[in-house]
Amino acid sequence: MSIYHRKDVSKVVKEIQNNTISPVYLIHGERYLCQEVAREIISALLPDEKIRHLNVRKINGDSENPFQTAAHLKTHSLFGGRQVVRVMDSNLFFSKAVAKSFWDKAKKAMQANETEKATTHLTKMYGIGGLEKEDDLTEMSAAQWKKLLGFAKPADIGWTKEVSLPDTIPASQDGDGASLIGDTLEKKIPDNNILLLVAEAVDKRKKLYKLINKLGVIIDLSVDTGSTKSARDSQDSTIRDLIIQTMTEFGKKPGPDVIKQLLDRVGFHPVAAVRETEKLALFCNEKDVITVADVDAIVGWTREEAIYELNEAVATRSLEQALVLSSKLRENGLHPLALLASLRNLIRKLLFFRSLQSQKDPSYPSGISFGPFQKGYLAKIKKSRHGNSSFLTAHPYAIYISFQQAERFEIVELKEGLRELLAVEYKLKGGGVGDALTLDNFFFAFLGGQGRH
Repeated sequence: MSIYHRKDVSKVVKEIQNNTISPVYLIHGERYLCQEVAREIISALLPDEKIRHLNVRKINGDSENPFQTAAHLKTHSLFGGRQVVRVMDSNLFFSKAVAKSFWDKAKKAMQANETEKATTHLTKMYGIGGLEKEDDLTEMSAAQWKKLLGFAKPADIGWTKEVSLPDTIPASQDGDGASLIGDTLEKKIPDNNILLLVAEAVDKRKKLYKLINKLGVIIDLSVDTGSTKSARDSQDSTIRDLIIQTMTEFGKKPGPDVIKQLLDRVGFHPVAAVRETEKLALFCNEKDVITVADVDAIVGWTREEAIYELNEAVATRSLEQALVLSSKLRENGLHPLALLASLRNLIRKLLFFRSLQSQKDPSYPSGISFGPFQKGYLAKIKKSRHGNSSFLTAHPYAIYISFQQAERFEIVELKEGLRELLAVEYKLKGGGVGDALTLDNFFFAFLGGQGRH
């Protein structure tokens, strides 16, 4: 049949309402979007809420049993009428082809201190590789890693020891499980039975995927999570649609610059976008139009989060991102001197770590992975005369990232950066030069060079 995208969901719903029903629907991509569209499809298939409550069989991916799913599909509902078998977070479509995406998500979540997300993604990768909780990734050979997970073994894997995996790892339903569901669909299930599969990632080369494309409907809700312009445009478009849709449901309209303000504050977080828009709509009560003042009063693009993002941009020498975030912070009322204080602390921290890297004892091996860093180098540093530094009290992985960031700078650059910040402070306190121009000049001077990388 057809592959639909986010903009086509209303078309799929209309087809269902016109009684054009498919035996199977596959929804895959960004998890929150998948959950919302799954609810929409189920509501269209079972418009009566009382019947919907009785005739939806709910299966979760962590307990997914293809034999049980197939049995449900072959059996008529006890309550009569249409029956939907919904499998949320299905792993029928997992394969080595999607293992790296879960690895990247897990690592990104760990860097952001989101350990629960890191655990979820790493668990899925373990399932794809047929691994168990006891399997130590750090001890796995490069050849074994490639064979089980389908991508080259990364250098930095020691952080995985910080993740507490569940006792039981749900295995990827490859081979027999996927084949069983495919055979069941091909042999034709009762007309009133419908399979709804929801998956975060799919390998489109799989036989089951191709079969569903032939027999049913596929809704692709994937959003590019990269940092390219096209990826950011895709993310902004997704969030913009969610904001407008939520406002419409509450009978509200966005005033000038409201959408832009919300996009700036929530970023690519679909759940946050919807929840913050709901709070705005309720706050505005009888008002039809939501204004920027309403956003300022309710939506928290917190100072801490924003400063953290700016520091990350500076530490990774991202000039463009630093300029954008600095501008946003000033627009949202952060005094430039407070911003300077944060930058000064960041550069002092980078200078501390960069100075440690220049020492001969213990020597810092550039490119070291997290495991040896934590157990060897960091342990030695903490026993040295520098061990009482407040910069060494953070989580070991956060310290490891700081060491990597410090490698991007020369010591002379960091010292000059501190001198430049002092000059900027004098200019801001003395007046005469615009805050924006003064700060932007600093970013160009400090980040404009190539550094060590």
